Amino acid sequence: MKHSRQKLSENLLSTTSRHETQSSSSIFSQVPGKSLARFLCVSKYLASILRRSDFTELFLTKPLNRPRVLFTIKAKDKLFFYYSPQPHNPVDNSCLVVTPYHTSIPEYIPCDVSSTVCGLVLLQGWNRKVRVICNLATEQLLTLPKVFLKEKNLPKVLNPPKRRHMVAGMYLGYDHIGKQTKVLCMTSSDYERPNTHQVLTLESGKRVWRKVEDKFHFVKGSRIRGEICINGVLYFGASFGQSSRIVCFDVTSEKFSFIKTDEDMALGYPCSTLFNYKGKLGIHHRDLNNLVCDEELVLWVIEDAGNHKWSKHSYVLSSPLEYEIVKYNRFVGMTSTGEVVWTKYNERSNLFYLSFYSLESKTFKRVYIQGLEEFKCSFITRGIFLDYVEKFI
Repeated sequence: MKHSRQKLSENLLSTTSRHETQSSSSIFSQVPGKSLARFLCVSKYLASILRRSDFTELFLTKPLNRPRVLFTIKAKDKLFFYYSPQPHNPVDNSCLVVTPYHTSIPEYIPCDVSSTVCGLVLLQGWNRKVRVICNLATEQLLTLPKVFLKEKNLPKVLNPPKRRHMVAGMYLGYDHIGKQTKVLCMTSSDYERPNTHQVLTLESGKRVWRKVEDKFHFVKGSRIRGEICINGVLYFGASFGQSSRIVCFDVTSEKFSFIKTDEDMALGYPCSTLFNYKGKLGIHHRDLNNLVCDEELVLWVIEDAGNHKWSKHSYVLSSPLEYEIVKYNRFVGMTSTGEVVWTKYNERSNLFYLSFYSLESKTFKRVYIQGLEEFKCSFITRGIFLDYVEKFI
């Protein structure tokens, strides 16, 4: 009898604790990400709630935390971040008002190139060795450690070039199984020798680069632009002689593989962009050398990465205005709801807008961006990212 009462008491306490946790999760899911980050330091109990995977899923489903459009703006040699709600099936000629993030970016931090994964932004420059991870929601900056490029026990090379090794590119990836964010550092050299590439796990607590077992000579691709992480696989372009391939890095296993492009793609410099096509890798290509506008939008989607099989998706354009958007506006990507997005900024008229193309209705909708008037036509968009969601931890 005593054992039964004790077990009943434990079950009641467990049930009460579970209901309290669920109630607390529901309340905290309404709180902005920046405030949640502060709660992590209040108590271990709050931290345990906020770090639960079910709370993260609940947090992302709330209207306040749904995907946004993130704008990285360079003006007066400084970097600024703005965001707006991401529209779905927007009204034509409507407006979006952007809101600034108040993260202060020091001048020594490079702002030439940026990429984002799971609410974190990687900032790096063309000629600067400093690389920084930025969490806009918590206003935290993390400087990545120096990458050591020299390798031991390498055979000597006759008349070696002055610059033997270099960092060719850094990419952000997310391990959706281990729930970890990793930075991949691709190295290259002036001579064709397998390069040792390195990876750093942000959540490990140790800012240490680890060598990836797979070695291969890497040359960053000039014909394929951008990088994208989809379902735990990081994709980016590389050059192999006269041809281009897509490097696939499994963020969980830390293994490399490669995808050949389709012969009919006719990739040209530098107008082929990787993007997320409904959970699959897609390529958008525009041919600026073709003076006669093609009357269709063409998107390539990988169907079988192991066998390098692509599918071609063509959409007929119905007006000269649509031709102009597809041919001359800058391709941004595709939203999670299946709308293809382009952008254009006209300095003369000071008009900045996004064009949304619905694959279902086959129609274009233009959305004007407001809130950047303070820069008075003197800004450059360094990057526009769709489906951006804040990270509060």
